[in-house]
Amino acid sequence: MVTVRQLSYFVAAAEHEGTAQAARALHVSQPAISVAIRQLEERVGQPLFVRRHAQGLILTQAGRDKLAEARSILSQINAWAASPGVSSGRKTFVDVGCLATLGPLHMPPIIRAFRQSHPHVEVRMREGDIEELHRLVDNGLIEVALLYDLDLGRTGTAETVAEFKPYVLVPADHPLADKRSARLQEVAAWPLILINLPHSRDYFLALFRQAGVVPTLGMEARTIDMVRGLVANGLGIALLTTRSRSGVSEDGLPLAIVELEDVLPPQKAAIITPRQFPITWMASAFIDHVRTHFRQGPEASSAGRQERV
Repeated sequence: MVTVRQLSYFVAAAEHEGTAQAARALHVSQPAISVAIRQLEERVGQPLFVRRHAQGLILTQAGRDKLAEARSILSQINAWAASPGVSSGRKTFVDVGCLATLGPLHMPPIIRAFRQSHPHVEVRMREGDIEELHRLVDNGLIEVALLYDLDLGRTGTAETVAEFKPYVLVPADHPLADKRSARLQEVAAWPLILINLPHSRDYFLALFRQAGVVPTLGMEARTIDMVRGLVANGLGIALLTTRSRSGVSEDGLPLAIVELEDVLPPQKAAIITPRQFPITWMASAFIDHVRTHFRQGPEASSAGRQERV
């Protein structure tokens, strides 16, 4: 018979990639974790982990499959304990993820609104790039991910919640700054500072290819704050879809937005959920808050906010 404790220990070992780390996180002994994993492996009839001294525990294919199932079972138990009419005295939680470039502007107000409606539910959030978030959803480590939908042959289910038009970000004293709009042909004359994250970089370069324009490639950065800082300091221009509420870079230099005249595909923000398992009512409630945020927010329209920053 498989127990909830065994599943909890298995999931913790997978998340922490080791029995010692899992034991510390759960405040139990390391042998207890090891015994639970061994009992599960005997029940399943095959190894769930590969043991490597230098790398810790690495999930086998069977382990990855069973991890998603274990997470789903534990989430459903957690949801039942938190459901109306059930008083367990336990803290309940919902595991969510967000894209590192999209989350900072949207996830904090979503979580705040969710907590106001569900103060007894803890939100456990992970940040990552698009591939990481898909992997977390597929492995059952999170129930909901907010990211750009690029249709990467995923196994999860996607629901579009917003569309964002790309725009050009330039220093406030740039020749394009006084123009309300420009074409990619004009933009290509200046060094292009790219956000260097999997698939995000490809999206922006594909815009130039679609327009038949060859950009002048400049520097690359992994965060929007760094991209904005490089642009503000006159090191190039950038194409972005996330629109900051601030009109200056981190070091206080002014920036300007120039809209694009080209007809270009927008970036779609989407909610990704597991396809193979039902989500908990807490995850469904969280998704409702995501929908409300983008439906009511100033950046939810397909045109985005057309403003000077």
